[in-house]
Amino acid sequence: MGRTLNIFGLLLNLVGVVVLFCVGVPFQIPADSRIGRWNASSLDLRMKSLDDLYTVLGIIAFSAIILGALFQMLATLDRRK
Repeated sequence: MGRTLNIFGLLLNLVGVVVLFCVGVPFQIPADSRIGRWNASSLDLRMKSLDDLYTVLGIIAFSAIILGALFQMLATLDRRK
């Protein structure tokens, strides 16, 4: 059981890191606020939907990394018993 958790945790970490490098770290920009000299409401709908997709993928990648680390910790605890 410990080896399976360890391997699954490593795979989750790998997938999370690769997705995070592909989509970037998610950060939030309020839709009605001003950023620098341009207004965020001037962005087109396609760009906003793409940003929303990248935000969701970034959060999924962070979750995969955290879950993978937890699986590896559980595998280590299981091995010590």
